[in-house]
Amino acid sequence: MTPSLSPALRRALTDVAAFSHLMLPQWPLRPYQTAPAQAIFDRALRRSGDQLAIVFSRQSGKDELLAQALAALLVRFSRSGGTIVVAAPTRRPQAQISRDRLWSRLVSNPLLASISESHDATITIGKARVTFVSAAPTANARGQTADLLLVANEAQDIEPDV
Repeated sequence: MTPSLSPALRRALTDVAAFSHLMLPQWPLRPYQTAPAQAIFDRALRRSGDQLAIVFSRQSGKDELLAQALAALLVRFSRSGGTIVVAAPTRRPQAQISRDRLWSRLVSNPLLASISESHDATITIGKARVTFVSAAPTANARGQTADLLLVANEAQDIEPDV
């Protein structure tokens, strides 16, 4: 018999703002961050393949909303599985910083820390994983397949043909 989920936890599995409030209270998303984070989450849930562009000014919390949307997706897909690939213009420092931010959010919560694993550029919870790669023309990121979400972070710095 599967234990029933509390209403708050059930909501956190479908609502990124609720996930942020319940699981990552040290880093609450601001109201202007929740709609884009939810849009990312919803598109991954639907596996629609839709393209989405999110533009934020510098230092306004884009990477935080991405980290929390990724954390929510890892938890949501931990049983059924799925892969997210996050491409950044460089492996170091950009992809590494994004990976480290996600990891720090996960390990800040004892429940999430107990089910999260990290190996090199990949973070997993159960059967769900996020892999961080470089999109530099000289990078060898071939073979990475995203079935939940493909993120081009700092897309203005990524060559269109990569």
